[in-house]
Amino acid sequence: MGQLGYVYKFQEYLANLMLAIHECDKPVIAAVNGAAVGGGLAIALASDIRIASEHAKFGAAFIKVGLSACDVGSSYFLPRIVGVSAASELMLTGRNVRAEEARQLQLVSRVVPASDLQASALELARSIAANNEYGVWMTKKGLRANLDAPSLRHAMELENRTQVLGYFSGNMEEAMQAFVEGRAPNWKSL
Repeated sequence: MGQLGYVYKFQEYLANLMLAIHECDKPVIAAVNGAAVGGGLAIALASDIRIASEHAKFGAAFIKVGLSACDVGSSYFLPRIVGVSAASELMLTGRNVRAEEARQLQLVSRVVPASDLQASALELARSIAANNEYGVWMTKKGLRANLDAPSLRHAMELENRTQVLGYFSGNMEEAMQAFVEGRAPNWKSL
């Protein structure tokens, strides 16, 4: 394989890593405590939730080195997360944004002190894990699918099926019983 073939295969490998993060059945939390630029930005974008320490910065850096800022999903994810105008500015300039600006752009959901980043990410993960497995799984799938839904009617059809299937998991009855008994639900695993 020549150099072109090798570089292309490596690019495909990186793209497949982003797809694996994005398509993971479990929610993926990116906890960023430094530079998430270029490929690091793509990893953060492919994640479901992004939190940052005050030391984090984000940037679509490849435009600064003679390549395109459209890399391994960045041109797909970034406009959906921050909007087309902000994504265009960030990708066309290659400008880095610090954590607080990233929060204002809704690129990250929260900014925490660096010393609290890991604990905050774990607390968030535990909060998600406290919900039933079916609900978390289907919420993630529904959110992702409905980002590309052609209409509200299509999105609601998917939601209707998800809710009906969820009814048969038995978890709704367990949630009601747990409420009556004043305890946490004992979710049924899939």
